[in-house]
Amino acid sequence: MTTLSKDELFRILSNSRRRQILYFLHRAGEAISLKELAAMVAARENGTAVEDVTDEERQRVYISLYQTHLPKLESAGLVDYDDEERSVDLVSNVAKQGFFWMQSGTSESWSRYYALLGALSWALILGLWAGLPGFALISWSAVAVFVSAALLVLVFAQYRSERQAGTSADAFEALVE
Repeated sequence: MTTLSKDELFRILSNSRRRQILYFLHRAGEAISLKELAAMVAARENGTAVEDVTDEERQRVYISLYQTHLPKLESAGLVDYDDEERSVDLVSNVAKQGFFWMQSGTSESWSRYYALLGALSWALILGLWAGLPGFALISWSAVAVFVSAALLVLVFAQYRSERQAGTSADAFEALVE
């Protein structure tokens, strides 16, 4: 996430063109040309398809993006602008994590699942060790395989969940609604 204060961030995002820039860059998922970005913004502002944007409409937006909005976004550390290539991209941490309001407020408590697996594992071990009825059918190697496989599945599930916990595809939609 960005290190900007909330006031700085909201001041930068107070302009709809800057919000549109961030939205279109996030949607693209890669660097796009300034010309293409200007056409997208012009199309949205004029309520038309990108193909139907006139050269005049695109050029008006292009100049505004080049002279005003991209320098502000770049100095704030939100976008990378390559002047030689005339291409723009979101900085990686913004692309992955978005902004503070895009983060989920409640993260899943994985400790609960690990504790449950630990308790179940100990119940199996103690039942087998004590020779309780029904546990005689279970071998020590079966318990070891179960516990290690369950732990592996749990770790993988946590990894996938945390990896996908960045910004959802729809998180940036709020910028242009």
